[in-house]
Amino acid sequence: MSGAETRSGTADNHVFDRTIDVPLSDPPAEQSTAGIVHDLGNLIQVASSALNRVARDPSVSTAPALDPVIASARTALQQAGALVRETVGRAAASHRAPEHASVGACLAEVENLVRSAWERNVRLEVRVGRDLPAAKCDPLGLQNAVLNLVFNARDAMPDGGLISINAAAVVQDPGTVVELRIEDSGIGMTRETVLRAFDPFFTTKGTGLGGVGLPMVKHFAERHGGRVDIESALGSGTTVILRLPAMQAPRD
Repeated sequence: MSGAETRSGTADNHVFDRTIDVPLSDPPAEQSTAGIVHDLGNLIQVASSALNRVARDPSVSTAPALDPVIASARTALQQAGALVRETVGRAAASHRAPEHASVGACLAEVENLVRSAWERNVRLEVRVGRDLPAAKCDPLGLQNAVLNLVFNARDAMPDGGLISINAAAVVQDPGTVVELRIEDSGIGMTRETVLRAFDPFFTTKGTGLGGVGLPMVKHFAERHGGRVDIESALGSGTTVILRLPAMQAPRD
């Protein structure tokens, strides 16, 4: 991508099995509750992986290199608390000014969260186009949507591989959108799986709280006037394209 800023990191496929009993009631409430638990599970997974690495290091008390790992775990837990606070405050959301998110800052935060906690068999590469406009959405929701997609990509690569995130402005009718492409080199999906991927609770995973992350990403995108699409083929990896309206630059 011409004129883009590139950042690279390393990661690993340590899996935190988050088999959680989610209380279910009416359908809208059960999906909302499950989605909150799923997002919290992603953030807790980061903290758990980081702390596991600390526990395996025999010289943890004298290893300054582990400071970023501990900081990553602390940040993840802070984000988990922020999710709860956001949920409590949603009743007043309609009275707030329209939110906007810096995509570059969001992706930098995601990269910091996963880089210190994962190990080396999965690589993460982030490319952000220059002069990328802000996205018309809430920053925490964008960060959690990207985390969902990154964890899905990691789970699709049991033997490791590359996850790339490319963010760019795309001019469409009726206006500019911010497009994020999250691509993995994993096992890919059949056409039948792609068609059902956004169905609530549909999953190809054997354990854990599957079938919630993609529907929550779709709900987030549509709530902000955007959309999400999947391009995949079995054996050829998967690309998830998240498009969100861009904030208009102020006129002179």
